[in-house]
Amino acid sequence: MSTASQVKVLIIEDERPVRESFRYFLEDQNYKVLEAEEGERGLELFAQHQPDIVITDLRMPNLGGHSVLEELAKQAPDTPLIVVSGTGNISDTVEALHLGAWDYLPKPISDLTMLEHAISKSLDRARLLKENREYQHDLEEQVARRTQELTDKIEEVTRFNKMAMGRERRIIELKRLINELLIELGRKPKFASPDLIEKDSSLIE
Repeated sequence: MSTASQVKVLIIEDERPVRESFRYFLEDQNYKVLEAEEGERGLELFAQHQPDIVITDLRMPNLGGHSVLEELAKQAPDTPLIVVSGTGNISDTVEALHLGAWDYLPKPISDLTMLEHAISKSLDRARLLKENREYQHDLEEQVARRTQELTDKIEEVTRFNKMAMGRERRIIELKRLINELLIELGRKPKFASPDLIEKDSSLIE
């Protein structure tokens, strides 16, 4: 996992005391923290700074957390989204998860290490998903490359076979022609089986 000093966290929260408590705590853990007091500003900051993870409330003025989740899930589906909300409504939780939230923490958070744990867990999941996607991509490239190599080999063998068949037909034609010329001259044909590609042992003695 990336070290905390490399991780940018965007907090979207309309309650200033909550937002600042999150920021102070996370900065003490060496995270780089961005703040937005409502959803529209949060989306602006996300577009500008591309944070590694987003923490958002649900009930906010102007643009609420559900809309933020929906938009960010479209823009950056690989970015972890954590909801921290005090609505206490199970339907809000279900909808948030349905819209793309990776985790859900109820407010108030009595122990902020729970927030750091949620961040760490989400970042680990994001890392594993990225590694798995890169592995699948590499595997697909290897399969495509090997398939192309085999296809090229098949085409090469096919071309060789066609050339060989053409050469055999030409040899047969020449053998027939030689036999016909010899017969016209009243001589014995040279080739016993002109329709076959044989060694010198097939010559008529």
